[in-house]
Amino acid sequence: MASGELDRPRLLFFDVSTGPRPAFYLPRLCARYDVHVMWIPSGNEVKDRARAAEFDKWCGHTTMRDQQEAESRLVAFGRSWGAHGIMGFGEMTMEPVHAAANALGLPANSAWSMRALRNKLEQRRMLAKAGVPVPAFAEVHSLDQLREAFDQVGAPAILKPLAGAGSMATFRVDDPAELAAVWTAACASYASDPRGGDAQDFILEEFLIGVSPYTDPRYGPYTSVESLVQQGRIRHLAVTDKLLLMRNFRENGGILPSVLGGELVEELYECATKAINAMGITNSGVHTEIMFTAKGPRVIEVNSRLGGGVTEMLHDSCGFDSVLARAAIATGRPQPEFPKPVRSAGYYTLQAPDFEAVLVQAPSADELRALPEITDAEVPYAIGSRPAWQQGTPGGTIARITAVADGPQPLLDLYDSLKPGGMFKFRPVEPSV
Repeated sequence: MASGELDRPRLLFFDVSTGPRPAFYLPRLCARYDVHVMWIPSGNEVKDRARAAEFDKWCGHTTMRDQQEAESRLVAFGRSWGAHGIMGFGEMTMEPVHAAANALGLPANSAWSMRALRNKLEQRRMLAKAGVPVPAFAEVHSLDQLREAFDQVGAPAILKPLAGAGSMATFRVDDPAELAAVWTAACASYASDPRGGDAQDFILEEFLIGVSPYTDPRYGPYTSVESLVQQGRIRHLAVTDKLLLMRNFRENGGILPSVLGGELVEELYECATKAINAMGITNSGVHTEIMFTAKGPRVIEVNSRLGGGVTEMLHDSCGFDSVLARAAIATGRPQPEFPKPVRSAGYYTLQAPDFEAVLVQAPSADELRALPEITDAEVPYAIGSRPAWQQGTPGGTIARITAVADGPQPLLDLYDSLKPGGMFKFRPVEPSV
């Protein structure tokens, strides 16, 4: 390595539409690294031109055809360019990013760890083997197997794809009479989702009954721990208090730092540490979702990335630049120090109603940004649109908003004013005759 390369390492970035936007992360990365972006166009010409124009401001970039070629293209470009690290943010970037980094001998999670992180069945097995409490579970590939699994797991239960994200094709089952209808709906939902496919690979899990430790009923009975791991060393950054879920387990967002007491936060950190070690995570951000139950915290799932909106919330709460921290992990450099949070930060993924409806009233992104607490906003659906709420959290999201305040109460009140029936209004679609 030439001496100048140590000061400006070459960082290859795999960009997808989820996660922090290029206008947020590229100025930070390009101040310290020589960056090249590889990305997959969405097919929306207007949005793709705008994305390409943002890349043009900061660095070179290359398009790919689809997710299937991502790993090979990242390896080929990274090798020829002499990349010192490879990184991405969204869930769909994780497997190709780490596989490509491993192929080039760069910092990454191991191949077996990434396979388990992307497969909910294997993840459950590894957590259980390490003594991490998990719900009862069973593998499902057919309706007959679903019936057998339901007898084993019991009611209530939850059916989800083995390789899923954003609550896609996720259904609760309470009665054996529902199994045939749920199986048909789950397979159809997975096949029609852009992130899914035709494979009938699912897992049925015991539905964890949440027991909320919060005094405010707007918080849900679950939480997440946000962590960074470098060369196997774990650093927990924050606990995110989650807002109540919508139907089909769609997320409305969360607020950090947590309002929970220090003893309970330490218990959550201990739970996350056990899960991270069980999954063999060595070099990445980590988002560990945990349910509060009558028997104590139970791990819902582990992801090799920070949670949605956490990058922005950490920045707004305490000025911590997790973009540079993850770039440091990807290139084997020292991470920045983590300052203590001084303000409360929120991230909202406001969800459409759980029925066919037309959006009839909505503020613009500029109107939302004019509100005192809001730092950034995106409104993906135009008035007159019918949000795809059946596609989980991403499809049902009618606005993505970051906000900051001196405490959590103004952020909870802001959420009340934003959710459907407030600033966003809908009209039910009349069933066709």
